[in-house]
Amino acid sequence: MVQAVRSSRAVRLSCLTLGAAALAATGLLAGGNLSQGPDASAASTAGTRHVALRAAAAGSGHEAGRLPVAGALPVKTVAGATRLTGPLHGVRRYLRTRQGVAQVALFNKVTGRTYLLWGGPDPQYTASIVKADIMALWLWRYQSRTGTIPANMPYSIRYLLQNMITMSDNVAATSLFYFSGGCSTLTLFNTLIPTRHTRVGCQTPTYYGWGNTTTTAADQVAIVRTLAYRNRTLAPDAREYGLHLMENVEPAQRWGITCGPWGTNCAAPDYATPDPDVTVALKNGWKYVPTCAKQDDSCPWQVNSIGWVRGKGRNYVLAVLTTDDPAGPGTAGLDYGISTIQGVSQRIWANLAPRPRPLDRRRRAPSQRSITRR
Repeated sequence: MVQAVRSSRAVRLSCLTLGAAALAATGLLAGGNLSQGPDASAASTAGTRHVALRAAAAGSGHEAGRLPVAGALPVKTVAGATRLTGPLHGVRRYLRTRQGVAQVALFNKVTGRTYLLWGGPDPQYTASIVKADIMALWLWRYQSRTGTIPANMPYSIRYLLQNMITMSDNVAATSLFYFSGGCSTLTLFNTLIPTRHTRVGCQTPTYYGWGNTTTTAADQVAIVRTLAYRNRTLAPDAREYGLHLMENVEPAQRWGITCGPWGTNCAAPDYATPDPDVTVALKNGWKYVPTCAKQDDSCPWQVNSIGWVRGKGRNYVLAVLTTDDPAGPGTAGLDYGISTIQGVSQRIWANLAPRPRPLDRRRRAPSQRSITRR
């Protein structure tokens, strides 16, 4: 289903007041009980079904044990054919050729519109993209203290934030998640954004919890918009530092929504090469679908990419979530999900190419008449 909606301000003052009061009243910013709430892995079956966007080439003759990889998109051709049909033109058709279930959400700052496309109604697992949300919570916490971010933050917090975002370090994420108050605090913080369908995963006796958070692409766009654009939740210095970290993800993890903005040569191991004229701030996430008991390469994958893109006439936030990416040896399922996301990103980047300015005929007309009179 494809939907375009007119965006409004995501954060209401009343919500901010109540949410901040709730956080302060509970005292959870200083720590909390992480065992509250059910394990998110038992709360959703979104990853157990293959629906909607099936591969059309089930018998296409791919080599056994290998998964098809999407080729580079002819960007010029797509850009010339899509200006009248919206930024998601061709994306649905493309996803019909891919296995798994995808959700796409796009906020175009230039037009102020949000576009949604999904192949299944269920929330999906965040994996490590929830780390952007955890970071936003810590930025919110320190912006109210004396000084400016990041100078007013202890070195240990800055160290953990840097490792969590630029290297997707799970130990850093678990430390920040736990000492901020766990799922209860992050859930309360998300009311300030607000998110509508995100359920934060809680710690269990055998798992740290945050990776099993469930969400929608639309909620992820709301979180990234809080970092990318002026709002009432995060101050400018907090947003600037958060974006700085997301703009400096290590090369091995800069796949996904960078493909298109940074060109179409997006192959591993370093993926797209940064373009100095285009800023991309991103966070990616990947894991075996938690409902698969074995948690090995017989399991399907959850692969996600979220972030902000600005440059060459574009300014947008994009979230692409994919679940049930097919199981395969080693990281084949992960690679398949990455390829799917990069195909979506290339098309959206091409579709949002700015239109050339039309010639001003009114200015040329007097010159033509004067020549005629002579």
